[in-house]
Amino acid sequence: MKKVKIYKGIDQFGNLRSGKIEVPEGVSAYEVLTSQGIKPIKIEEPTKSFWKKEIFRRKPSQEDLAFVLTQLSLLLSSGLNLLKALETASQQVEDRRIKQALLSVKEAIEKGEPIHTAFEKGEIFPEFILEMLKTAERGENLEKVLDIGGEFLRRMSEVRAKVFSSLTYPAFVIVFSFLSVLLVVKFVIPKVASVLSGLGKELPLITKILLFFSNLLGYAFYLLPLALVLLLLRRRLISKESLDRYFLKIPIFGKVSFYFQLSRFAGSLRMALFSGIPMVRALSLSIGSITNEYIRKKLEDLPEQVAKGKSLSELLRSKEVFPPLFVSLLAVGEKSGELERSLSLLERVYDQQAMRVINLWLRLAEPIAMLVIGILVAFVVLSVILPISEISGGVRR
Repeated sequence: MKKVKIYKGIDQFGNLRSGKIEVPEGVSAYEVLTSQGIKPIKIEEPTKSFWKKEIFRRKPSQEDLAFVLTQLSLLLSSGLNLLKALETASQQVEDRRIKQALLSVKEAIEKGEPIHTAFEKGEIFPEFILEMLKTAERGENLEKVLDIGGEFLRRMSEVRAKVFSSLTYPAFVIVFSFLSVLLVVKFVIPKVASVLSGLGKELPLITKILLFFSNLLGYAFYLLPLALVLLLLRRRLISKESLDRYFLKIPIFGKVSFYFQLSRFAGSLRMALFSGIPMVRALSLSIGSITNEYIRKKLEDLPEQVAKGKSLSELLRSKEVFPPLFVSLLAVGEKSGELERSLSLLERVYDQQAMRVINLWLRLAEPIAMLVIGILVAFVVLSVILPISEISGGVRR
């Protein structure tokens, strides 16, 4: 399979050359151009349209990415250099998108690009992984960075799978019940109402309410394309920092996300310090592992302040982002010289807090689904039976 690349370069006669080339799989564009006597200046992917990038591009699963990052970490730990590790990993993965991404990363590194920029060219790695890789520009502790990223993605994949499997049945029941109600509201209720109006009867209040929602759904249907466009353009209309800030205020979901951010920060910092990474660099790594842009922006100057000799717990207390319990336990670890132990405790505490909230609402999901269905069915049945009883009464008289 071949890939298309756009290039600019200088040929052996000093002329500027540009165009497209097809690159066989497993070979870099740099090697192909060099073999043709062209010294590359710039090599990039063909420009993709907005719709193709935003709608039709689908990234690999977190589980697959976790496996690849862990595999790269193991290959680096075994003594292979990064280029050889990328080549070996690309030969072992089955997912075509991951294979192409790894080869793109390898090609970018061969051209001398920084590690995080090279991984960005792969277009499949999460933003926080790229931020973490900025702390390993010279290849120092790169295997540890990849291991931390892979471990985090694996945990997130497990949580997502658990939530998805637990919510599948309630969601299925609610969606199909809601669709059934929509059909009744849209097609049955208007016909019953027209018959009742023909007899000169007043519509029951509950039927009027359903008719109102029926008309409202009709208008909402025409607004659906606009809603889809706004959804696709949301990051151009409002910054990711603002979106993430509002997301933290959403009941349940915001709390769970916040707990996971705290657990991730503590866990990344603990693993980095345990691996021998200096405090300032370890702090940059752990901040980069945070996926919430609002929290990350609040903490981005911490490494600089810590490098000046300031206390991490005092700095976090002044930020007013992390809860008092987190700051207090961190301060205890700093004073006792057992910071890694405190971080390990914090990681477990907030991981358990997040899972406690998730498990609580997963247990409540099915009863709530049944309650919602019961209310909807009762509402629709009454809205149909009451008009029919009015019609029957009119016919008997």
